[in-house]
Amino acid sequence: MTTLSAPLVDVTPRSATTLVEQCRANTDQDLSALAKSMQVLRTHQNGLVHISCLPPEILAIVFRHFANFESHAITSRPHFAPICMMVTHVCRHWRQVALECPTLWASISSDSLNYRWIGIMLERSTAAALVVTYSERASLRDCLEQILSQLPRIEVLQISSFSSDVDHILDLLSSQPAPLLQTFEFSVIGDVIHSPRPISDNIFQGQVPQLRSVELVGCSSGWAWCIFSGLRSLSMRGITGAHPTLPQLLSALRCMPDLEQLTLERMSMISEETKVFDKVPLTRLKSMALDTGAIRTAVSFFTRLALPAPHRSGPVLRSMYAVRISRRTFGVQFSTSMTLKTGHSWDPPDDNIRLSIQFTYLPSTEVQVQPTIIFDICRIVTQGRIQNLCIESPRHILPGNFWRIGLADLLELQVIHLTRSSSSLCGLINALNVDGTQSSDVAYPSLRALEFEKVNFGYIKTDGLQAAIKMRATHGVPIHELRLAWCIDIGLMAGRVQLLEKLGVNVDWDGHEGRCFICKRIAYLSSDSGISDTELEN
Repeated sequence: MTTLSAPLVDVTPRSATTLVEQCRANTDQDLSALAKSMQVLRTHQNGLVHISCLPPEILAIVFRHFANFESHAITSRPHFAPICMMVTHVCRHWRQVALECPTLWASISSDSLNYRWIGIMLERSTAAALVVTYSERASLRDCLEQILSQLPRIEVLQISSFSSDVDHILDLLSSQPAPLLQTFEFSVIGDVIHSPRPISDNIFQGQVPQLRSVELVGCSSGWAWCIFSGLRSLSMRGITGAHPTLPQLLSALRCMPDLEQLTLERMSMISEETKVFDKVPLTRLKSMALDTGAIRTAVSFFTRLALPAPHRSGPVLRSMYAVRISRRTFGVQFSTSMTLKTGHSWDPPDDNIRLSIQFTYLPSTEVQVQPTIIFDICRIVTQGRIQNLCIESPRHILPGNFWRIGLADLLELQVIHLTRSSSSLCGLINALNVDGTQSSDVAYPSLRALEFEKVNFGYIKTDGLQAAIKMRATHGVPIHELRLAWCIDIGLMAGRVQLLEKLGVNVDWDGHEGRCFICKRIAYLSSDSGISDTELEN
């Protein structure tokens, strides 16, 4: 430390001022040196913390998870700085690790980032593959043009724009190849001021070898898509411009033999009578949703596809789940399992579901679609060789001949499961009854189990079901299992269960014997008015 060499009383005013300034300068130097020493000591102390002992590559993974989590949270950041900037302001070691991790700077979203930071993000991401999300609210010139200058290293690209900017964006997308691009989503919002240029094979200069998923919303398409030959997922919603003809759409899909998911929504299709041609092979298809306005057009399109079929070396489709989702939508799912999870959302995350097909149509402009169309779909997909059929049709009345129409195609059916399909009980029981005297006259000859869930038996007499089961037993085609869960007005007393068990039927009944509101109301009115049960039945 600096010390004074002489008493101040012998110093002149001028020399005293000089000496004080010198002492102050020396003191400042000492304080600066002390601050540096303290900083070194703090750095050493921070180095002893457990998190500082993590290898840089592990710490970089933690930073990436943090940035991904915070991007979905409401976090106050000055000047819309990147999320990853936060970790660079903790300590020197963290900053060095963050700056040496290019993938930490590779996610660019125009909604959460000021365009002034884009150049820094692109620089710090060096050659890392980019994940880009651009919103129409951001500046096209200041934001998107900078980003698309790096098109050759973009892996995921999501763009939402106004129709007036579509042509300029397509020019930018056609300026360079995109060899790393795997996912491309393009949405056009707002009123269409002028007809935008259609998407064609010129986009990405025709070079996107890694592209696997495409989603187009409100775009115009040219339907010549050899560039999309490697797609696994294609989703098109509300396509504008010229509507495709059926041959044009089939020709485009013919270039996508590996397609697994296909969605065509709010898209009109022009049905043209054409000469017979080979079916389009989509042997890997797992999910298909069609909303093409007219059900006839959708079915015509569907019948021209070669869908996955049971193969000796592959999984066998054992079950079909059919559901009337709404008045203008119905769907079917095919599974390799004999157990289907009913009551779940459509297309559940079930590995056993090998194919989901959903039709949406306009009932106001279309002839009433008959539910029996599901048997046609089953014949096309599985050649009718399924063993488990699950029908869920709440609030929709199935026609009386529904089950008789299906019996010709489902000779190997072993299990019938009805969920909330009370209106079809009479038709099912009539179909299960034996018309002739020979075993060959029996409908659904392989049927061994009946399952009813949340079904109202008030529509029929339970004796009818019991009689059908008894008749099938006498003809050598017995029902072995009867399962009842949460059913209403069953009327199954202990004695009736015993009668069925004597016929060799294993009855699995949860004991629920609730009554529907209407039946309860009738019972209340009859008891209140003094009317007997016999008089009420008459």
